[in-house]
Amino acid sequence: MKAREQEGEKSSPQADREPRRSRASGRARIEDVARLAEVSAQTVSRYYREPAAVSADASARIRRAAELIGYVPNLIAGSLASNRSHIVAIVVPTIANPAHSVWVQGLTETLAAEGYQVLLGATNYDPARERDLVRAFLGRRVDGVVITGAVLDPEADDLLRRVRVPTVQVLELPRNPIDMAVGVDNQACGAAIADHLVARRYRRLAVVGSRAKADTRAAARAAGFLRRAQERGLARPVELAVDRPADIGVGPQLLADILAIDPPVEAVFCVGTQISVGLMLACLAAGVEVPRRLAVAGFSDGDLAAMLSPSLTTIRVPAIEMGRKAGQLLLSRLRGGEPDAAVADVGFQLVVGDST
Repeated sequence: MKAREQEGEKSSPQADREPRRSRASGRARIEDVARLAEVSAQTVSRYYREPAAVSADASARIRRAAELIGYVPNLIAGSLASNRSHIVAIVVPTIANPAHSVWVQGLTETLAAEGYQVLLGATNYDPARERDLVRAFLGRRVDGVVITGAVLDPEADDLLRRVRVPTVQVLELPRNPIDMAVGVDNQACGAAIADHLVARRYRRLAVVGSRAKADTRAAARAAGFLRRAQERGLARPVELAVDRPADIGVGPQLLADILAIDPPVEAVFCVGTQISVGLMLACLAAGVEVPRRLAVAGFSDGDLAAMLSPSLTTIRVPAIEMGRKAGQLLLSRLRGGEPDAAVADVGFQLVVGDST
């Protein structure tokens, strides 16, 4: 019997509608779905490309047939036909720091609402790894790239600028963004903490940064803190650094180093969430009274800061809103439009806890 092309009409006898699998892959094919749903293969293809263009009845039968035989559409083939992959690459320095998971959540929710999926890669603060990820993602023909802060590797930076794929840099406000940026003034964050500690009459200050040269955001916060403290008439704060900024396990050794400083440090600013949490927990375990013996201030993750005892003074950044804004900018560019502003400063809030 000849196959009929109208939606809803049988394309073959019942026996002929039994699902067949490709011998090469063992996977269900679009023809298998069409046979079982009693529509043409073109109708099935149209359903996955333009669902609104297929009748409700045919759509329901296609969904049931696909679920029955475990059919998954070939998105690679679809992307070749449409020149769109509907995939966005996200490049972060680490997945160990929960601060990144929050803005990534806001980003992925915004993209998913428009049918985009994501690929995620972590650089571990390694410029060479960043370059490899950027090249690999662009090779997969992603529709857009969201990357954390300044691009560290010159080759990766140059590649993103030449390929001209829509790109959003997050968490920083670079002077010369690759394309678009959503972030916060990290130096201003550090300065705000210094102003707060000076207002609380702390005089002997310290700042704990990261030894990872690639952590440009932490370096900017530390620089802002140091400069403002000296502008306010204080001696240059003591500078310390940790090797593992995303590990709360640095706390005990960090506390030991701080307590060994003479004359004693009165207050310390930790430029990262995990560092400040690790130090607070170490103080609790060692019986060091906060803030009576040592005042502690941190950065980001206001919810976690409030759960500590005493509650942590911190800089709160609207991370989930930052991710959503990054997604909105990217979608605007992908639709062929231009965002109202290519660079967006989401601002920050000083949250005063009991730790200072």
